Amino acid sequence: MLARSKYQLKWTWKLIDGFKSRLFLYFILELASISLSLYFILLSKQAIDLAIAGNRDTVKTILIIAVSAVLISMALKSWSTWLNEKTRMDMLISLQNRLIKKQMLSTWNFVKKWHSGDIQLRINADSNEVVQMVGSSIIGFVLTLFRLLASFFLLWSMDPMLAFIILAISPLLIFSKIYFRKLRGLNAKLKKAESYFAQIVQENLRFRLSIRALGLQANRWKKVEDSQQSIYILKTDLLNFSTISQTLLKASVNFGFLFTFVWGTYKLLDNEITFGMMTAFLQLVGRIQGPVLGLMSFVPLFIKFGTSVDRIDDLMSTEEEQQEEPAFLDSVDALSMENLSFRYEDNRIISNFNMQVEAGKPVAIIGSSGKGKTTLIRLILSLVNADEGSIWIHHHGEKSHLSNKHRVNIAYVPQGDKLFTGTIRENLLVNEHISEDQLKELIYLSCSEFVYDLPDGLDTYIGESGYGLSEGQAQRISLARALSRDCKIWLFDEVTSALDSATTKELLNRLMIAGKDKIVIYVTHDLALAERCEQVIYMQ
Repeated sequence: MLARSKYQLKWTWKLIDGFKSRLFLYFILELASISLSLYFILLSKQAIDLAIAGNRDTVKTILIIAVSAVLISMALKSWSTWLNEKTRMDMLISLQNRLIKKQMLSTWNFVKKWHSGDIQLRINADSNEVVQMVGSSIIGFVLTLFRLLASFFLLWSMDPMLAFIILAISPLLIFSKIYFRKLRGLNAKLKKAESYFAQIVQENLRFRLSIRALGLQANRWKKVEDSQQSIYILKTDLLNFSTISQTLLKASVNFGFLFTFVWGTYKLLDNEITFGMMTAFLQLVGRIQGPVLGLMSFVPLFIKFGTSVDRIDDLMSTEEEQQEEPAFLDSVDALSMENLSFRYEDNRIISNFNMQVEAGKPVAIIGSSGKGKTTLIRLILSLVNADEGSIWIHHHGEKSHLSNKHRVNIAYVPQGDKLFTGTIRENLLVNEHISEDQLKELIYLSCSEFVYDLPDGLDTYIGESGYGLSEGQAQRISLARALSRDCKIWLFDEVTSALDSATTKELLNRLMIAGKDKIVIYVTHDLALAERCEQVIYMQ
């Protein structure tokens, strides 16, 4: 437990790089505000005692100082609150950006490690909890501790016995190892259940039409209800545990206040203290036991923080693809693969594969499902690395190992719906410098003239995964998007699978002409397309 706590503290210290000065200023402002509020207690005691004694001039001076202290304290508090809110907003954006970038650049082995619903929960909810703790709650804990100690010593200076009794009856034993372990266990289970719920909801929304079409509505809804019930039970357990703890704590606090009231009343009756001292007692007891309640409220936050740190740190451990400066090639003569082999864990997908594709000689790759076509695409795109063998890119009589720096030379059309939410124009403008004439050429080349018949043309809004377009229309928009980048290699995965024969024929006619000087690879089941290619490779 100690080693884990040390690691989390180091992790936290690293997280606040770039924000330390602002957090320190926030701490100083809060500390000054607390000090002024304690100073007000001393001034109020003096003012009451002097008022009872009839010393009008001195009372007036003290009241002016007391009011000034309160006003300054309020101003400092407002400034510190604004500063802290601004700092936490910046910290959250910084942390979320790091996590999002990490996942967007994650290698293949890590892409499949977490469900996207779970990742979203960690980026949103867990990041918020961590930033709230680091940017506010930890500093609040230190300030609360300072307030507690300062109030205790101020009370001690007035009546040591009362201060000792108040401290003794404060329920500090609530911070026991058993309490922490129980609370940590409940929070860990709750986070896991919430992640599972996020996964179910994300899938149910993404595939909602398919779920209805396949008659799986009842099954998927039961998963939602079961997951919600699991979360409800865990939250109830956490609520019951917290309620019992809070009740014990508040009972102790109320007992302490009553004890102080009785103690002070008898002291006042025996003329051992002044009325001003009595009011100071009651204020200070509240300022001692109030922080105790505050410290208690930090415990669940610390537990949730620890769980969230572990979950975010897990995402941070993602292996990233090494970024290289893009290598734009003005021409590509050929793409070759020599003795290429690849396995997923213990399953060999590609073994001793050889192929050479020359510019102007399109190749069709055919094979049944599971024979490595998709894996080959990932290898060409350098999304995964071969276990054995090499992929070479030939240009100007030289050849280089294909890597992710050459990806900028590949126009890739993936299989399935891969359009983004927004207008058709926004999906096509991968290259922001593309002109209207070039846009028209892309629409022609991809047989996407149907866009001109849509109500808003290129500004027609499409929903998630191309919602609002047919599968064939979405496929052609994806093709136009890929071709908007002037690449020397075309890599098309089932580019005609959703098209009728007439559209397929016209599309291939246009692509064959436009790609006469390109490296063109079609991964397909379409035999008519294969017949148009110079070379057909069967993956078995």
